[in-house]
Amino acid sequence: MERSNTRRTALAAAATLALAGSLLAHSAGPAGAATETRALGPTVACGGLAGLNDPNTATGVTTAAQGASSSAGTAQIRTGLAGGTRYGWARAAGGSSSYDLYFEIDINGDRAADCATFISISSGLYWTSGTQTSASSSVAFRACIIARSAPDCGGTGVASRTPWW
Repeated sequence: MERSNTRRTALAAAATLALAGSLLAHSAGPAGAATETRALGPTVACGGLAGLNDPNTATGVTTAAQGASSSAGTAQIRTGLAGGTRYGWARAAGGSSSYDLYFEIDINGDRAADCATFISISSGLYWTSGTQTSASSSVAFRACIIARSAPDCGGTGVASRTPWW
């Protein structure tokens, strides 16, 4: 019995340390990001394109497209390499608490979202999970910061929107 309790305690301590390490790793953010960051939202694998759960693992991160700055923040499309594959994701700089950050993916070239993910934001720097880029001109990404009552990046209530990239 004593041995079993010791093992459970050791496993619980290891799990706590692993969680703390994971949380500390998230605070660094993607390359070139500010120190206050939050990564949320489900991973989107769309039309056979792979998803990237954590853009913090990407290297060579750059801003591919950026929307207009507003009091609700600035929407960006960021790209980087993870495991030899290039991914794109949405980032909001200086977000406002009544807004969401949307990441839309078009896979058939009509420049309408076929897949999307979003996160709720407040002040700070936020990003979504990523989706694999493609050499096909049919595949494009768009990001926007949008009022929570708005349905997508194409309608009203958009505070900042990138062009399709």
